[in-house]
Amino acid sequence: MNHDPNKRQVPVTYRHSGQTRLSEPVPVHAPRQEADAALPASPETTAPLSPGQSDGAPERQSGTAPAAHQVAGAQEPAGSAASAPAGESLHQSDQPPEATTTVETGPKAAGSGKPKVDIETLEQFIEYAYSRKGQRLKLESKVEKHIAQNPRLDDAALSRLLARAAGDTLLAVPRQILLVSRDVEGFPALRAAMASFVSNVMLRHPVFADAGVQGALRHLPEAKPAADALAAVVQFNPKEANGKDSLKGAELQALRRNAANLFVTWLANNRGLNTDELAALLFQVAWQPAARELLDDNARLRALTEVEQSAGVGLACLRFRQQAIEAHTSQDQALRETNDLRMRLADTDAQRQQAEEQCDALQAELEALRAQTAAEMAELKRRHSEERTHLHHGQEQLGGRLVRRLDDAVETLEVGLSALRNKTPRVEVMVERAELVVDALRAEIKNLREE
Repeated sequence: MNHDPNKRQVPVTYRHSGQTRLSEPVPVHAPRQEADAALPASPETTAPLSPGQSDGAPERQSGTAPAAHQVAGAQEPAGSAASAPAGESLHQSDQPPEATTTVETGPKAAGSGKPKVDIETLEQFIEYAYSRKGQRLKLESKVEKHIAQNPRLDDAALSRLLARAAGDTLLAVPRQILLVSRDVEGFPALRAAMASFVSNVMLRHPVFADAGVQGALRHLPEAKPAADALAAVVQFNPKEANGKDSLKGAELQALRRNAANLFVTWLANNRGLNTDELAALLFQVAWQPAARELLDDNARLRALTEVEQSAGVGLACLRFRQQAIEAHTSQDQALRETNDLRMRLADTDAQRQQAEEQCDALQAELEALRAQTAAEMAELKRRHSEERTHLHHGQEQLGGRLVRRLDDAVETLEVGLSALRNKTPRVEVMVERAELVVDALRAEIKNLREE
């Protein structure tokens, strides 16, 4: 039996009966790599990394066609159901980015030919995310509560999902899953399970195979700083397979962009980096180097006019503008403080000069006082020397005079004593001599008192 390569059959399972059948062969799109190879490179795949670029538009991804999902609809016989169009029984992968992950279950809506898709487990949600090929995801609160009842992925489910993720060579899907996990509130186990799955995907992908990047993802001591790890991701080059590069041109550029955006989202989720820090990191590692490669005005104009997601660029510009305003405000405040300090410095310098002048005046006065004191000391020494000489001379004169006076008194008394020693003592002589001595001593005492 010949099979048309452009058609395939997909399994369809009915929720009420549990029966599974294969649909009629339906046309399928050509593989994305072959379809893209026939088209010229679009701005989305050639433009440098820009903030928020991959949020609104689906990112390039290589891989297989999306797996079929369970279909909730009215129970039909297998024979009659085979004639239903296959497009009505599958969740289309080309929905707009704002489409939700699930809708209410039950019979078909009036006027609608599409059965509703049920997502009851985390595995089904992640499988659905990969079927979206990088388009924006949204998790309804009803489905979120349902999945949160048992968010754990067993080993078998994890193996199946990692095998599916291996087909996403351009890493278009994990960031969308991680962004959805950040919107989950009140169910930490579900949020942790989704983040853990994304971490497993990152650790297994070659773009994060660098030892320093692995250390950063595993929080190891030998981890690279965030800027160095992001630079290693942005500069990733795949290994050659059979002498040829496994990825070339737009696909390699898309992989680097998706990996960088995923790593930045992982930093925000696991390291708690705020928007300013992430914008500065992306600017340093991705945006600024890409901007430097624009060598002329035409290239810059092309880059400016090919930006598809204005919100991301506006957010980054708004952050940088706010930082510039804050820096300008800080600069103005610094200038004011500098002027105040200069004025205070001028006042202090004036006070210093005045103090120096006062110090010079006091120094001159001190020198004058020292000279005057030295002169007075010299004069006092001279006077003291003269007085000492005079006193010494007067003392010598006084001593000589007293000696002479005493000698005269002794001689006079000896004469009087001789008169008394005679055989016939002459008392009148002794009295006379004694009176003479007394008069002389009294006169000397008077002279000493007067002196």
